[in-house]
Amino acid sequence: MGSTVNRHLLLLGALFMLTQLVGCASQVTTQSTPPVIEKSAPVVPPVVKQPEKPVEPVAPPPVVPQTQAPAPAASSNATASLVSQARAQYQAKNYNAAIATAERALRIDRRSPEVYLVLAQSYIQLANTQLAMQFVQQGIRYSQAGTELAQALMQVRDSLQK
Repeated sequence: MGSTVNRHLLLLGALFMLTQLVGCASQVTTQSTPPVIEKSAPVVPPVVKQPEKPVEPVAPPPVVPQTQAPAPAASSNATASLVSQARAQYQAKNYNAAIATAERALRIDRRSPEVYLVLAQSYIQLANTQLAMQFVQQGIRYSQAGTELAQALMQVRDSLQK
């Protein structure tokens, strides 16, 4: 009987310790006063010194009107290669492939009138004259007046307007 009493006492002691630990862990301390925020010193703006001599504005360089078309872009080799490939596809009567290749060239150089000529000619062969006319007009806009390319674009435009 003594051993059962000891076991009960041990169990009761362990239970008491456990409740004490749980009680400590669950206690939350709350702060009754709000924290104090201290003010900092005001920020002093930096002192800007005025120049001793007045600074004269620099005149921009004179504007010279361009009489020629701008120089071709650095990507002209890639564009020329794609235009050549599109022309070969056009000659082989593979108009859809010529259009796809010419559109790749347009992504490189939007101002290449050669690309617009190939696109217009290909769309004419596919009987899409409305789209062909749009490409011809764009090509004329980017071509240099008086060149063979400008004349070819105008001939295509004139044939579409008949």
